[in-house]
Amino acid sequence: MVAMSTADDDTLPGIPNVGKADLDAMVEKERPDPREELADVEADTDLGVAMAEDAQRVARGELSGDEYWEKYDEAAAAEFGEAYQETPNPAVDAGDQTVSTETAESLSCAVGSMDTVATESTQVEGDGPDGGIGAGDEKWGMVIDLQKCVGCDSCTVACKSENRTPPGVSYNVVMEEEHGEFPNVTRTNVPRPCMQCDNPPCVQVCPVSATYKMDDGVVNIDYDRCIGCRYCNIACPYGARYFDFGENYDDEVDGAGELTSSEYGVDRGPREEGKSPIGNIRKCSFCTHRLERGEEPACVETCVGDARNMGDLENPDSDVAQMADSSRAFQLKEDEGTDPNVYYLK
Repeated sequence: MVAMSTADDDTLPGIPNVGKADLDAMVEKERPDPREELADVEADTDLGVAMAEDAQRVARGELSGDEYWEKYDEAAAAEFGEAYQETPNPAVDAGDQTVSTETAESLSCAVGSMDTVATESTQVEGDGPDGGIGAGDEKWGMVIDLQKCVGCDSCTVACKSENRTPPGVSYNVVMEEEHGEFPNVTRTNVPRPCMQCDNPPCVQVCPVSATYKMDDGVVNIDYDRCIGCRYCNIACPYGARYFDFGENYDDEVDGAGELTSSEYGVDRGPREEGKSPIGNIRKCSFCTHRLERGEEPACVETCVGDARNMGDLENPDSDVAQMADSSRAFQLKEDEGTDPNVYYLK
């Protein structure tokens, strides 16, 4: 049985005193089984599992980006052909997960910078020639206060409504565990968006550079480049990625697929078979399209407990930066080396 909080605890009355290891275990339960996830994918399952495991090793600093792509270059070229060969994997200036220019030139894939990967970033109204999605000066981060989360799932509903996600795709979930015995029962609520990691295994593993990190800290998915191999799904330590199978809510809502969200600033029109994002990987983007308009993500705006906070982590005067630097702050699965831009307050 989990101990309940007392007057001497830092936690509020009624909040279970759950350790970080327990929270990490809740996250692990959300992750898909790698081989089950890839069972109906045309891409090689053994290759995907190996690449995903080693991508996590890169994040942990146990393997370099050069060593990673030298190891998998031949297999990736054979498996994915032109799709792999035409894009840099990863870009030569992609931070800690970069490959050196020398190594990149020795691989079967193209040589390029992050700019060449992100050339399709959409311009937003009022941008200059260097503007576009993710081109601001901020490094976006989120802080979630677990003592304020009431487990109402309003964030989940608001996210689905804002991003028009189909059945089986929920960018924001609230993990829940019940503790104690009636009548002394409490519940642990842990909201889990995409962590927008600084060292994301999903970026490392992608054989076609469809997943990449923008300058503002948000991990982007280029739906037009994504081939749906799902290797990133099993590489994510947080289970925060989903495959769009093309399902709709048409049985519940007439014309549910007629109106879609402008994710990453791109208006894709009605959902149609064979048209992105159907057949692609999808995930939380911190509502990038709303951030570009000066608005908060839908989950932050809707949170009834005021548990979610959004802001610039690199601005020391921002509330989010100060909360992320407080003694109450921690990151989920810190041992993975991913360095998430989502922080929690215990």
